[in-house]
Amino acid sequence: MKELNKLNLIDKKYIIFDMDGTLIDSIGVWNLTDKKLIEKYGGKISDLETIQNERDNFLHNNEGSDIYVEYCKYLIEKNNLSIKDPKELLNIRWNKSSEILEKEIDFKDDVVSLILRLKELGFILVLATMTTKVQLDIYSKKNKKMLSKMNIVDVFDLITDMSDVTNKKPNPEIYLKVMEYYNAQPSECLVFEDSYTGVLASNKAGIEVVNIHDRYADVDRKKINELTDYSIEGYDEFLEFVNDVFKGTAKIKK
Repeated sequence: MKELNKLNLIDKKYIIFDMDGTLIDSIGVWNLTDKKLIEKYGGKISDLETIQNERDNFLHNNEGSDIYVEYCKYLIEKNNLSIKDPKELLNIRWNKSSEILEKEIDFKDDVVSLILRLKELGFILVLATMTTKVQLDIYSKKNKKMLSKMNIVDVFDLITDMSDVTNKKPNPEIYLKVMEYYNAQPSECLVFEDSYTGVLASNKAGIEVVNIHDRYADVDRKKINELTDYSIEGYDEFLEFVNDVFKGTAKIKK
């Protein structure tokens, strides 16, 4: 891992953000949702940490565009849930989580200030996420907390989600598609990721990556630190770096 001051930000053109755990605090929502599903339809009591570890392991070891259907199938089989149709369970999962996503989820501290500053400087901003369009619609149309600070649709120049790719992270497909769309080189890009699978996907795409600390990724902290190029505890740290680099400079060089 390198010191942040070693990052050659001036030569970057495309800044790419992951969504869940990176741009917003949302991972805990899925832990709680899955816990409720297991208790209601399986009659089992599971702790949140175990649920997250098992989900992380599943998502890391499985790829495909229907990954969340497959995950619901995994939940059914592992916990002997009374609901046997994975697609039915997936719909219930979305419905249980949607109210929390709409009313409680918010941006991580200082990330809005950072994004608006990067936009002001002329960087092309991309959102590359395994989030669904349904969730993105909640964040961009219904979540009043988020909308009061920034609308992702207005700020990001390109938004790619799980429907745009065949393979999920850690497969680098989503990042390769972004570079193909802009005819960009890896050296022109910089990625922000919170998770091991996201950092690994960036590595496979040949793009430098900044790991933003998220407590839900601490189980993979050692592996993340071995792979990531740069690490920050909070976005205020990177915003300070940006302002130092571009002191007296209005725009990036294009």
